[in-house]
Amino acid sequence: MRLIRAMAIIILFLLPITLPAQDVRFSADSTYKTIEHLSVTIGPRPMGSAEEREALDWAVSTFRRFGADSAYVIRFFRAPGDNNSTNTNSGTAVGIFRGVSDSTIVVGGHIDSADPEIPGANDNASGTATAIELARLWSQRPRHYTMVFAAFGGEERGLYGSRHFAEHYHDIDNVHLMFCVDMTAADDDIVTLLEADSMQTPIWLVRDAFRWDRELGIKKFTYPTHFSTINSLADGAGSDHIPFLNRGIPAIDFTVGINRSPIHTPQDHVGFVDHRMIDNCGRLIDSMIQDYQQHGIPSGTNPTYMLWQPFGVPVFIPQWLIISVDILAVVLAVIAFLFSRKHRIRIERPDRVRFSGWKLFAFVVVLAVAARLGDPLMQLVKGLRNPWFVHLPAYLWFTVFWLAAGLWIVLQWTKKWRFSPDPYVYTKRGLILMMIALIPSAVLSPRLGLYDAAVVILFSTAILVRPLWLKGLFVLLAPLPTLRLMFHEAMLFLGRMGGQIGMFLDTPFKNFLYHAGLTVLLIVSYVPFIYVFGYAAVSIPRVKAWLKTVRRPVFGIVVLVAILGYGIFLTTLDAYNEMWRPHIQVDARYDMTEQESKITLKGSENFKDVTVTSDTLKMELSGRSHIESIPVEFEADWFGVEGQELLARGVNDTVDVRWEIRTDRPWYHVTVRLEVDTLEIYDFQTDLNSRFRKGAVHMAWVEYPPEAIEIQGRLRMHPGARLIRTVSATYIESPVLLQVESKTANLRYRTRVTRRDTLQLEAPSLATVR
Repeated sequence: MRLIRAMAIIILFLLPITLPAQDVRFSADSTYKTIEHLSVTIGPRPMGSAEEREALDWAVSTFRRFGADSAYVIRFFRAPGDNNSTNTNSGTAVGIFRGVSDSTIVVGGHIDSADPEIPGANDNASGTATAIELARLWSQRPRHYTMVFAAFGGEERGLYGSRHFAEHYHDIDNVHLMFCVDMTAADDDIVTLLEADSMQTPIWLVRDAFRWDRELGIKKFTYPTHFSTINSLADGAGSDHIPFLNRGIPAIDFTVGINRSPIHTPQDHVGFVDHRMIDNCGRLIDSMIQDYQQHGIPSGTNPTYMLWQPFGVPVFIPQWLIISVDILAVVLAVIAFLFSRKHRIRIERPDRVRFSGWKLFAFVVVLAVAARLGDPLMQLVKGLRNPWFVHLPAYLWFTVFWLAAGLWIVLQWTKKWRFSPDPYVYTKRGLILMMIALIPSAVLSPRLGLYDAAVVILFSTAILVRPLWLKGLFVLLAPLPTLRLMFHEAMLFLGRMGGQIGMFLDTPFKNFLYHAGLTVLLIVSYVPFIYVFGYAAVSIPRVKAWLKTVRRPVFGIVVLVAILGYGIFLTTLDAYNEMWRPHIQVDARYDMTEQESKITLKGSENFKDVTVTSDTLKMELSGRSHIESIPVEFEADWFGVEGQELLARGVNDTVDVRWEIRTDRPWYHVTVRLEVDTLEIYDFQTDLNSRFRKGAVHMAWVEYPPEAIEIQGRLRMHPGARLIRTVSATYIESPVLLQVESKTANLRYRTRVTRRDTLQLEAPSLATVR
């Protein structure tokens, strides 16, 4: 038998062209039907929900129908990860199609959606459907490598399904390649994210993806270099390929629709699915799999790199070169600093101009405030909090006009101010501030430091070169690396996500802090460049002439006309449409201990034609408010806690707990917090997922836990301390007969019920609490 298998392997590798030709092609129509089944027939599929389990079971039955050698669900009840408090009932659907070799290629995407109101058509019924369609194709083709197709649960909560799979799949050591399919159904670029904690996607795999993207004529595959620089540092967005990379398995991600698909909203439904991109993604991944099945999977990994795409051509910059550029920037900055100091202008003390640096700092404050003025002005005119929500790039140009207005105002304001003619006054401050930014960022991440290094190199070169036109060129280029990092490839996505934060800015003080923070961020970003500007103003005569032109009244008039004209144009643009809509949440809170209730209507946008009705109330909301209290009282004692605690005195008190929490209605989330009134809990032993934080124990059950939750465990605490137990349960319904209607906004209901008990424990008696 081994001889036959060995001969088959040799034949497959030496004669790949003899593989039987079969007319088995990727079908976007078939994939769409799967998307429709998952997102419409089954519906929203949050981790741990009955709908997610139904989708997993359906995926398994589909793999079996395709003739899988083995198909099953790998269940998990505790979210993977150290110190994780999440308890759930989720899993990963697996279909295994054996090849001649046990070496395995995994193709997978997550099957869960983000929230109960979100169908998750693109994110990520589309990725799962693409993986299932690829399973149909490869069930009918000769296979050298074993193919495993996976539908991961719990990605939206923290890559839980793929992490659990990577830790517990029985043949994980034979997995040599992984394709992650996370969204394929939007009219947008095919984005890949390459970074994990311990490994990046191998260069050969990235090059092959670019090559097949071009050969197939798709020309959509791209890598968000600048966003990924920030994202990898902040451990932000990621997908199910990351657990594989962290195990040293080559893996690559395909994601479509970050900026142009309404993911994580109720608008993520089949109405916005793009058939052409489904076909493009499916053909791209299938072509790569065919290539590896016929010619083998390349071996080897690579050192850390940064991928850059000048003119669409992938260039892999090694880490050593990035570090070298960071070091070069420091060296060049020192040289430029010494050069500028050596050639500084000698000015007698009585003739010296004081506070030139602080005057320029005042410039920055005015410019930053001016840049922020356009947003509140359009808010005032349109009566909206996020008038830019659909057309964010158009509003960025409005910011540019306001910056020009700020510059004109500053020049008028400082017409009689005196500034030092010595370039060293400005190079000194600029270089010092740039180094303050460069050194920590380079230590934190050489890749992040590269942007600051580029700024330093450009400014230092401007100081060192003699031709004035070259000085002007390098001064002009100096801000570009920082601007490119600020306005990165995922700016639309993050901007819209930030717009949803508005519903949580429920007090004027919070709103002030939010906008003040953005203004301070602008000031910090602008400060080094104002000294670059100051250096140019005293070193390049043409810059002085340009400033005189800008200072003229006619320039101010032109800017004012531009602001008015462009502002009128912006008023004609819709802030929201069928794809991008605001959100309203009915937020109800009930404290069972204090028997206090509160209902608040919170909107990410000002309310417009919103109607609130109940048996005793009717409210019409349409104005400039996005937070409204609903004057309805209620009781929501929807759950109860029963059980017992057994106390044993000692050097530290030991408490054995056995509790059961029961609900009268289906709940959505449940959290339990245990703390003590003296010092802290020293230890807690339980079979459940739990974590310590600041001396307290936290446990959580997410997405429709069972109606009866049992907690058994043993904890140690300070002698004589009292145990405080807080149980909070979240429901996705209104606590009263309350109906909210809006033609323009998405609605959701959340009711949070909390019970806090201070347990009186006496040894050796057994206490019972109800």
